[in-house]
Amino acid sequence: MAKRTVTPWLILSCFITCFGSSMLYGYNISVFNGPKDHIMCFLSENLLQIPCKDLSKNAENGKDANGTAPETAVDEAGHKLGLYYSLIMTVWIVFGAIGAFSTGAISNFFGRRNGLLFNNAFMIAGAIISAPTVATKIPYLLYIGRAFIGFNCGVTIGLASIYLTEIAPIHIRGAIGACHQLAVTIGILVAFVCSGLKQTMNHEDLWIVAQALTGVPAIISLIVLPFCPESPRFLFMNKGRIEDAKKALERLYPGDNPEDYIEEMRQEMQGTCSAGECAVKDDADDVPMAAAAPAKKFHFVQLFTQADLRMPVAIAVGIQIMQQLSGINAVMSYSSTMMETSGIHSDYVPYVNLGFSFFNVVCTVASLPLLEKFGRRTLLLVPSVFLAVSLVVLCASAVVVSETQSPDVKRNFSIVFMFFIFVYIAGFAFGLGTIPGFIVAEVFRQEPRSAAYSLSQGVQWISNLIVSTTFVNLNLAIQGYVFLIYLSVVVPFWIFFFVCMPETKNRSFDDIANDLAFTRLCRGANDAQVIEDGGPDAKPMSSNMSLLKADRIEKKQQDTVA
Repeated sequence: MAKRTVTPWLILSCFITCFGSSMLYGYNISVFNGPKDHIMCFLSENLLQIPCKDLSKNAENGKDANGTAPETAVDEAGHKLGLYYSLIMTVWIVFGAIGAFSTGAISNFFGRRNGLLFNNAFMIAGAIISAPTVATKIPYLLYIGRAFIGFNCGVTIGLASIYLTEIAPIHIRGAIGACHQLAVTIGILVAFVCSGLKQTMNHEDLWIVAQALTGVPAIISLIVLPFCPESPRFLFMNKGRIEDAKKALERLYPGDNPEDYIEEMRQEMQGTCSAGECAVKDDADDVPMAAAAPAKKFHFVQLFTQADLRMPVAIAVGIQIMQQLSGINAVMSYSSTMMETSGIHSDYVPYVNLGFSFFNVVCTVASLPLLEKFGRRTLLLVPSVFLAVSLVVLCASAVVVSETQSPDVKRNFSIVFMFFIFVYIAGFAFGLGTIPGFIVAEVFRQEPRSAAYSLSQGVQWISNLIVSTTFVNLNLAIQGYVFLIYLSVVVPFWIFFFVCMPETKNRSFDDIANDLAFTRLCRGANDAQVIEDGGPDAKPMSSNMSLLKADRIEKKQQDTVA
């Protein structure tokens, strides 16, 4: 089969998916970090009925807004205000988790492309609902809008990855799949530019405009995405629509013979694994291509009952937990707090945050060619070592800065702290940032893929909620030692992936799934073993499948000669 090339339709499909879906997820991670003071002021005046200037003035004097209450009254108001502000992120995460768990149902009912179109409506609705928040002085509109936007983001991180991975040629599947994470990092950078700087929308009346702008890319996506082809794998393998699948292939890869790719997918459908047993139909070559039936409906519960899915599920869930509980959202979302704790002057905090975001984008861009050169396994394991080391140094330097009284020591360890935040971001961007988005698609066959994304992305959002709701209190309670908690998550998961995760570069979905389905003992990359009667001649599953195919070809040749 000829090597598929990068075509205009593939580029357009990838771009509009990243621009109208993936980027908006990253944007909404950070859009409210910069204008925090203005948002707190708005919530104080409209939920607590306490003018912002009075709250800050009386906080300094130890009195309430009437000038008579003790200091505890101001503390109580500040506590409520903090809860109202954190609720903005909490609502987004909770509805993001709901959206993530809905990914499988949406992608199977509407399709990959049409599911993204359906999902755009939630982003547009959220932007429209939240836009008049400041003008009407109704803060509840902000929370309702964030709920719609959260649902959109929850669906996006799974569905966009599925679509990109399924339309990508195998030799650049990793790079195309990683474009989702690249768009996320660009979205974070754009959010800092739009809402984190006083020169842009970090103002009393403009911060809500930054939120409302999220509807613009979604509207553009709603217009352009219908012209892009649906996933051929979904059309053929999920719906059995062979002619529609051929048309999609002809648009994505003009000049190639679509029959070759249809045959490739049909061969994948013929090898089925369930309950730890794999059946390959020897008479499959006699089945007419047009008679291919759609894949059987896969139920979510089968992820936990099918023996052949145990290892893929462990990888899909484990990599999401490792990603979120490595502390990345704590580092990015609360970087301002950490920098001030480390002695960085508050005037420079927005610009340092901007530098972090730009560096994150650069590292993610650099990771794209490396995914196809060194493979997913190497790019996950090696950068994660640097990430773990940086967590140790961040812990040590933060503890020293918080406990020392020497200005010189504070300044020196602040520099160390800042440097290793860059090391941390690099370690994350090259590995844990890029790979989890598409590795789930690579370790599952077509039938369970959507359900697997629902599970893995739902776990990601729950893990995100745990980090977001615990970091501030943990940081207050144990300060820099909080990074050791994240380290205690990274290390055991690193060991698990070192032992059990196979390399997926340049391998078909079926080949990867076969290796994982027949794994009894995990021995790392390309070492999944089929243990048969404890015999010494056990071979990797991929080798066994190759032997089966070779035997079939040899039998055909003998029959032809006869």
